[in-house]
Amino acid sequence: MATKTKVCNVTGMKFPVTEFYENKNTPDGLHPYSKYADNYRRTTDFSTKELRRAFAKYRNLLTTNK
Repeated sequence: MATKTKVCNVTGMKFPVTEFYENKNTPDGLHPYSKYADNYRRTTDFSTKELRRAFAKYRNLLTTNK
């Protein structure tokens, strides 16, 4: 049986659905951000927009340094 995954709206990375908080207000019943991204956002002064921008730069660095 395959593990169901979802892409984090902040990091752009794919995680198992168990790594997302429940959210009954969304169509899939899961929060759009992974637990990792959400917890990091909550413990720092970064906004969601700033985190998205930082992860986009990080992904760009990974792809250009190959």
